[in-house]
Amino acid sequence: MNSPNSREAASDGTQAASVGTPLPEKSLQYFKGIVGQIEIALPQRSSRVLLLSSSTPREGTTEVTIGLGLTLAAAMGRRTVIIDCNVHHPDLHERFRTHEVGLGEYLTGEVPLEQALANTVVPNMHIMPVGRHLPSLVGFGREELVSFIGDLRKRFEYVLIDASPVGTYPDCAVLCDKVDAVVMVVRHGSTRREIVKRTKEIIVRAGGKILGVVLNRRRYPIPEFLYRRL
Repeated sequence: MNSPNSREAASDGTQAASVGTPLPEKSLQYFKGIVGQIEIALPQRSSRVLLLSSSTPREGTTEVTIGLGLTLAAAMGRRTVIIDCNVHHPDLHERFRTHEVGLGEYLTGEVPLEQALANTVVPNMHIMPVGRHLPSLVGFGREELVSFIGDLRKRFEYVLIDASPVGTYPDCAVLCDKVDAVVMVVRHGSTRREIVKRTKEIIVRAGGKILGVVLNRRRYPIPEFLYRRL
């Protein structure tokens, strides 16, 4: 992911990432490699905000986001927060067993940022659940969303936004031009190339910068990154 051009990376089983459980060594090294590529592409920043999304449901975006978050927070000591923006199928609060109050309540002014965030058992990691009543992000203005991301930048070194599939729910593209970069997750052997290209076009039209594509759920481990142009 050392280029703003979209590329693919082969993953060795990111779907195995689970909360509170150390990552397998190969997965840990894989995610550390992704972090290295991110920091090359986005250098000299005190905080980095990434949106992770896919073309269709069940491509493993949440698993990849959690795996990356675990690596950053537990293994590398980076202050990290994962934001559940999968407004159509939220489940981050269930995986981390936290309260449901979160993004929706914060954006509507019902709770301050501190109450929208939840601690986890993972050192240096917080999450923000999607909230109890947030059907879409489209109703919020640009200033509100920019301010929201700005508040998170002040507190965390990495902000990882786990978004709904942009290819299926284009309303999620409203965040694309407000983050530092977008990482696309593609399920190996499942998502057709033309669908991925169409999703890429949606992101670019929305003003997003595509950092790279994680090729997820390969059937066998690959010890190094394999890149090829979409």
